[in-house]
Amino acid sequence: MAKLGNAAAAIKPKGSAKVKVIGGLIVAVIALIILFNIFNFANTDANRIGLHYGGGVIEDKKFKSIVPPGSTNQLIGPGDTLYTYPIDQRSYIIGGDGADTDAADEVTVVSKDNVRLGVRVQVYFTLNRDKDVIKSFHERIGLKTEAYEERGWNDMLQSYFRPQIDRALAAVATNYGWAELYNNEAKKAAFQTAASTEFTRLLPAAVGGDYFCGPGYNGSNDCGELSFTIQKPMPLDKGIIDGLEAKQRAELAKATQEQKNQQVNVELQSVKQQVALLGANGYLLKTAIESGKIQFMVIPQNGNVSIPVPTTPTTSPTTQPGG
Repeated sequence: MAKLGNAAAAIKPKGSAKVKVIGGLIVAVIALIILFNIFNFANTDANRIGLHYGGGVIEDKKFKSIVPPGSTNQLIGPGDTLYTYPIDQRSYIIGGDGADTDAADEVTVVSKDNVRLGVRVQVYFTLNRDKDVIKSFHERIGLKTEAYEERGWNDMLQSYFRPQIDRALAAVATNYGWAELYNNEAKKAAFQTAASTEFTRLLPAAVGGDYFCGPGYNGSNDCGELSFTIQKPMPLDKGIIDGLEAKQRAELAKATQEQKNQQVNVELQSVKQQVALLGANGYLLKTAIESGKIQFMVIPQNGNVSIPVPTTPTTSPTTQPGG
């Protein structure tokens, strides 16, 4: 019987050790897959900040931590979620090249003299990354608009920025005549400043907090004000511009003619003064001399002057035949 046992051991497959190794590797891979599914790893780009929220089966979906920009493989719990938002300079542009709206889009306002104007606007800003502020922004605005996604971010701007820009411009445009906004740089600058102040007041009230800072904000300095600029307001009725330009040409022609008239009056006064001083004949003589129609010479006293006398050619007498 012993011999039979030894024979059975002798015919045992030689590859059994390899099978065990391969089986162990498979088990290890499966274990890693399970672990990676149990635990999440958070990654953020250099220009995005992350908000880590719990989401496991045994805990509430509540805020846990801030994941700094540029983080790699930061371990978060099973079922947890990471929402990321941009921290670099952002813009909201209405109209023109590179607009966040249609290129032909404009904000329509009415001037003090009831002319409808189209205005293109550029707003530059950054997201306030203070922990409590950005958490509030996410829970009040971000989740509703999905602003942590690029499309949702654009929808958020359209939903919250655009109405306040419209309101701000409409509120202050009625203080200016259309021509002031069209071709008076000082008035246009005053209009832009007033609109920026009004927009800065309206936006936090609309979104529920100071969620947006100026373009120079870096997370450690003062929040600062958003950059708000406008292009030249243009009348929607192009005939108004043609009428203004025609009026300006007429005023320029009138001013030119008035200048010429003033020059003629000055010259006339000069003539009157010279006639009073020289007499009419004296003035005429002076004018003729100045124009070169009369030439004269100054002869020194007791001086000898030779004046060439023009000569006429003489003809010799004609000899008559037979004379």
